[in-house]
Amino acid sequence: MKDSTATITKAQGVGRSDWERETTSRTGAGAVDDPYPKFAELRQNGPIHHGSTFEIFGVPDPTRDVWPDAHRFTIISFAEAEQVLRDAETFSNAGIRRMTEYVFGPVSLMGSDDPEHRQYRLLVQPAFARKSLSMWSQFVRPRLDELIDDFIAKGRGDIYFDYCAQFPVYVIGMALGVKREDLEQFHEWAAKLQVAAAPPDEARAAREAVHRYMLDIVNERRRAPRENDLITLLVQSEIDEGEGLQKLSDEQILGLISNLLPAGAGTTYRSLGITLVTLLERPALLAQVREDRTLVPVVIEEVLRWNGPVLVAPPRLATRDTEIAGVAVPKDSIVECCIAAANRDPAQFENPDVFDPFRPQKPTLSFSTGPHFCVGSQVARMELVTALNALLDRLPDLRFDPDQPQPTLTGLWYRMPTGVPAIWTP
Repeated sequence: MKDSTATITKAQGVGRSDWERETTSRTGAGAVDDPYPKFAELRQNGPIHHGSTFEIFGVPDPTRDVWPDAHRFTIISFAEAEQVLRDAETFSNAGIRRMTEYVFGPVSLMGSDDPEHRQYRLLVQPAFARKSLSMWSQFVRPRLDELIDDFIAKGRGDIYFDYCAQFPVYVIGMALGVKREDLEQFHEWAAKLQVAAAPPDEARAAREAVHRYMLDIVNERRRAPRENDLITLLVQSEIDEGEGLQKLSDEQILGLISNLLPAGAGTTYRSLGITLVTLLERPALLAQVREDRTLVPVVIEEVLRWNGPVLVAPPRLATRDTEIAGVAVPKDSIVECCIAAANRDPAQFENPDVFDPFRPQKPTLSFSTGPHFCVGSQVARMELVTALNALLDRLPDLRFDPDQPQPTLTGLWYRMPTGVPAIWTP
């Protein structure tokens, strides 16, 4: 990975197709490669700064039109970020619903507060609990081996696009009952349902397309429920909205699907790509991990801290005049918690800019914290561990392709590698 100091260039995006490059460039891919020196510089002047993350880096802000007149603040310290993420009364998620409604519609886990948020979270949480991992894992290793079978004989390839990007959308697609031949289209829809990754009209069109497609599956599960099935779980769930327990409506089920799809299809493969680049840059560590697989989850956790796939938690709206670290934050201000910067706060982590999987374990904000802690964290970890182990099992001499440029880790809101060009012995 090349070294850069808050490198800002013309955004090109990352991807093999136009829609991929467009969605990733909107959130800083190709424009900001290494944001961490900038965060270290800002940290010298305190934990909170005026402006959105995009404004601080001089990158066009795709969320600016949502709150054109609001005060904007970015938090880069662990303690203050944790404070904001835990205090949903002062820093509301419901206040950002106008940013999420064109993506998720009227049902938004990200854009809601308790009790509404708790109600919907409790509906989906059983599907992501540790005891339910088999619902997801049944699809993971078979798909990973299938993908490796497709390219192993070639001896070289870009495993970010041929492997990392291919399996998470398959897993969430199979859990939702999507036909295999429709997965490529679902991948595009999922990418456009990430907040800020597509213009509102494109995101809305993607959501409507997902809803049209999924409605037939929802109706079929009502007629014929299945065991160990995500849609069946939602169809059979009940919610109390003040008139006693009621089955979820089509709108509620489809809304929850829109919430789950982008997280299930996007974040995991970017995490795996970043992990592979990190290990391939460190051949001695890669060899150590290959020999001792108990290090696989340890390495993944350190990657998520050191250079995770999500740099900024969803913004919060200040519900009252308040202060953060002595800085006045007026009511209706938008506050962004930069979890990537917080995860490199020297007040929380010793030598935070050093990638060290053997460091003492401490809580991170990689999956957020508080009421909006990532409900799919256990599934994401299982997918990452399984995917890395599968590569180590079947490509024992995996290494960077010396005939290809070294990849870069890039992006602002969402981070990813530009690729993982590699060679191995067929």
